[in-house]
Amino acid sequence: MKSFIAPLLVGATLATSLVADDSLKAEVEALKAQMAELKKAQESINISALQAQISEVKAQSASDNIKWNVDFRTAYDIMEHKLTSGMGMIANPTTYPAPTYTTSAGVASQTKKNSIWTNKLILGMAAQPVDNLVFKGSLGFYKAFGQSSIGNYSMFQDFDWYGTQKPQGDANIRLREAYFLYFGQMGEVPYTASFGRRPSVDGFMTNLRADNAYPASPVGHNINMEFDGASFKFDLDKVTGISGFYAKLCLGRGFSDTAGAYSFDFSSAYGSGYENPDMDLAGLLIQAYDDGQYKVMANVFQGWNMMGMGMALSMNTATGALSMQPTGFVDVGDMQGASLSLQVNGIGNEINDFLDDTIAFASVAMSKTQPNNRAANDMSSIDFTNAAVQAVAGGYAAQLGLSFPELLSLMSGTGMLGSQDEETGYSYYVGVNMPGFMENDRIGIEYNHGSEYWRSFTYGEDTLAGSKLATRGDAYEIYYNIPLVSKNLTAQIRYTYMDYDYAGSDMFFGQTGNPAGLMNMMPYVESASNIHLSMRYRY
Repeated sequence: MKSFIAPLLVGATLATSLVADDSLKAEVEALKAQMAELKKAQESINISALQAQISEVKAQSASDNIKWNVDFRTAYDIMEHKLTSGMGMIANPTTYPAPTYTTSAGVASQTKKNSIWTNKLILGMAAQPVDNLVFKGSLGFYKAFGQSSIGNYSMFQDFDWYGTQKPQGDANIRLREAYFLYFGQMGEVPYTASFGRRPSVDGFMTNLRADNAYPASPVGHNINMEFDGASFKFDLDKVTGISGFYAKLCLGRGFSDTAGAYSFDFSSAYGSGYENPDMDLAGLLIQAYDDGQYKVMANVFQGWNMMGMGMALSMNTATGALSMQPTGFVDVGDMQGASLSLQVNGIGNEINDFLDDTIAFASVAMSKTQPNNRAANDMSSIDFTNAAVQAVAGGYAAQLGLSFPELLSLMSGTGMLGSQDEETGYSYYVGVNMPGFMENDRIGIEYNHGSEYWRSFTYGEDTLAGSKLATRGDAYEIYYNIPLVSKNLTAQIRYTYMDYDYAGSDMFFGQTGNPAGLMNMMPYVESASNIHLSMRYRY
């Protein structure tokens, strides 16, 4: 039996081997055919074009495109202004956008209240085509809900210094920032050169109340406004051994005198013929020290050809009324400014978690006028040799406690901030930003004081009741920043109160900035408050 089974097994094995050999040969032939087809297909591929496509994809993923971000805020603001009493001036709305102001016998103190809903959108953009060149920019939209009467009552609502920082009467998208950064090396000193529309809103210290993680370029105490110019930054920490030390030269132009392509007098295109001043500024920004906990910043600047508002004056001898109508800007002189600021990120050294996460700052600043004492007003329509005019003017002089020559000097609009002398103003600013009641919420308390002739460049400050840092007097503020959905959706509750000791806070640099009020007679805001409630989406 065994001898019979063995031959069967051998035969079965041989048969299986023959079948396997035939199957293997068939598979090999099939693979050869497939390889031949793949080779033929490969020969038809444009390798250079494929490599170019791959390189393009890599470039796109390596930031060779514009990156966008969104910052959108809906806010509700409640404002209250209390005005002084006394001899006043009444504006005639029918003459806007160049209103006529006429003196009245007297205006009683009054309180004005309003509330406004607004939407504010900032579209940020950035691109870095090569390692040492960056472009950054942002577009802004800021308006009241629905249609508004802003355009009928405001001459300067969309002024270039704060075009995206004040609610507008239209839904236009405006340029907020657009600049490039070039990174270079000068020996052992890295430097950055930049030109364009500057990142100059919500700077050092003021970024905390704005709930922005990183400050913009300037020191927010005395400069917070949009402007165009250039900067040259030199990183000096390695060559000096001082942590974080750098110096930045900043150049800017706040007003350009040009008549445009098709001027009213048909002069040459973009010619200068209206005698408006080119307003320029040069400053030095220094980060004297920054080790992550302690940061010291300073700035000093010089401004040339500061703008004041010129007026055309007329007098009604029958009623005794004096009328003034704005005629345009005039050069009233130059101005200097400086500040020194300290911010502490974490008080003490691991005393407790609360102090470790608390930010405190203190800052002092000054401003100094340099008036050229040119007359800003046109009084050619008033005949001061006329007895009736002299009688009316004498009455004004008596009410204001001025001699007749002093009244004429006041009416001419000569000087800066209502004075023909060089005047120095000062301000100090302190604040604390600390942990709140939940995870990542923050509470802030701030206070600032300004003297009689204090003058800041803070037109772009995000406070609808007026710039608190421009206050000639005392300003108090408390705010609460609340994360709702991580960092993407936040809310803010903020209360600001400004108690003015003088008029002219945050006005232009000529007679409208007079601490005694325009012409020593127009009522001014005595105190102002702003309750701000907002929700903000960022991505």
